[in-house]
Amino acid sequence: MAKKIKIVFICSSLEPGHDGVGDYSRRLAAALIKAGHNCMVLSLADRHIAEQHVGTQQADGVDVPVMRLSSAIQIKQRFALAKIWVDGFNPEWLSLQFVPFGYHPKGLMTGLSKLLLGLGHGRRWHIMFHELWVGIAEEESQKLKWWGKAQRMLIKSLAANLKPALIHTQTALYQTLLAKIGFEAGYLPLYGNIPVTSEAGQERTPKERLDFVVFGAIHDRAPIAAFAREVALYQQTHQAAVSLTIMGRGNSEQERWANEWKKVGLTLHLYKELLPERISEILSASTIGLSATALAVIEKSGSYAAMREHGLPVISVSKPWTPRSVARPAVPPGVTEYIPGNFEDCISSSIFTPYGTDVTALSIKFAMALDNYKAD
Repeated sequence: MAKKIKIVFICSSLEPGHDGVGDYSRRLAAALIKAGHNCMVLSLADRHIAEQHVGTQQADGVDVPVMRLSSAIQIKQRFALAKIWVDGFNPEWLSLQFVPFGYHPKGLMTGLSKLLLGLGHGRRWHIMFHELWVGIAEEESQKLKWWGKAQRMLIKSLAANLKPALIHTQTALYQTLLAKIGFEAGYLPLYGNIPVTSEAGQERTPKERLDFVVFGAIHDRAPIAAFAREVALYQQTHQAAVSLTIMGRGNSEQERWANEWKKVGLTLHLYKELLPERISEILSASTIGLSATALAVIEKSGSYAAMREHGLPVISVSKPWTPRSVARPAVPPGVTEYIPGNFEDCISSSIFTPYGTDVTALSIKFAMALDNYKAD
């Protein structure tokens, strides 16, 4: 059992349902509070409010103390306000939940570590890298690769200046890339931001029905046209009932997926924004999840984690995305990769594999990691 910890989680935004890292931070803080720890959450560049806000936000039935600072406030004033709030709580730990684009539209925020150090005097830093730099893949443009090189330099400087006691990330690829710039990161698997409220986790073997589901952001250039054609052929050959449910706010890719699915005569259910309870209900009733996130970084997807938590095997239907200068990461358990022509292999390989991670389990692992550091 970990000793009680006192910690402030720092992210860029805390608008519920509009920022995955903010939702992650809030749920992790709530789980730790349930276990008796003292936690607060701070957003430093919140684009969804005009001023500052101090209060609480609900997560999993827990009131989580928060401070939200609008990105419209001059940056030095933001950090001055944050310092007063943090000093009043006086935590042992500050946990930076980092994404480069959270603090700058191009992910090129200079001077961030200097500002953060003003909050951390006499305190230990933890960094959770939710995302790294752009231009990681062979297939990406030269412009993205140069852009990513600049982001990588800033990330290296941030970690070097903060001198974190602990670093975590949620993908094996990011562990490897951080090691290449001199930082050892532990593996902290992602949990979904959709609480499991319907019965889930039981084995669902595809037989007479295939109820696919995809939700959240759909990345570009996934081979959905080829996938839909193979699904239609499977339905005809096996006399199976097939459907696809798409959930999310919608973008051009969501529209393309819907059009390709309907073009071959398959059943489609399309929903825009839904309450988390309804999303959980649909996930629990589905057979297989689909993800357009590149397979090498699928573990960073909150939608993927939510599908796995709800007992779904996942088929990766994504564009080619090959990390440069590193070995290809292992495919996570419960995931199969779709390559045009292998749909039936994907179905036969889509077996139930328990995910083994939820916010409660993750919070225990996180608290133990901090406690073990203190014991050193």
